[in-house]
Amino acid sequence: MTYLTQAIVLRKDHLSENDRRYIIYTSQYGKINAIIKGAKKLTSKLNSHLDYFCISNLMLAKGMHFERVASARLAHKFPTVASNFIKSSSAFYFCEVVDALIKYSLKDYGSYCVLVDFYKQLEDSQDKKEVLINLNKSIFELLKCLGYQPVVVAKNQRQLFVDLNNLVQETAEKEIKSFKYLAKILA
Repeated sequence: MTYLTQAIVLRKDHLSENDRRYIIYTSQYGKINAIIKGAKKLTSKLNSHLDYFCISNLMLAKGMHFERVASARLAHKFPTVASNFIKSSSAFYFCEVVDALIKYSLKDYGSYCVLVDFYKQLEDSQDKKEVLINLNKSIFELLKCLGYQPVVVAKNQRQLFVDLNNLVQETAEKEIKSFKYLAKILA
């Protein structure tokens, strides 16, 4: 059985010599484990259409343990996010937060919209301050969308970022590894 959906890459992992595993968040099916056979080969046609900082149209085939990517087409790319160090670091952090908070196959279109809106706002951000404001806003919206009612009182955006990260780590019961790195960059 195959199906079509839009997706954003949250994480890539090595699976075997030529294959790659993707953790993707789809608009209709939630967070999914997917593999691309031969993704590491230079001649791979799918690899360039499924990357960080873009929205892809995918055809997925159901498998025993993983979905298999049958076709991929780039729908929208966020070039300034990919080319700007601060923006890309923030995007990686947010993807790690989404990956930690959302369970597999949880169908939530609202969370997908928060992720897409975050990328759009990040694309338009002009400086560190705007990046931090958009990141905090998106984390708050994601928590709210997932049913949490975060009550956080902070005197500035940096303190809010730290408090929201602590809340995310408590909720996910998992450490967000890129937090310390991003906190130093945004300081």
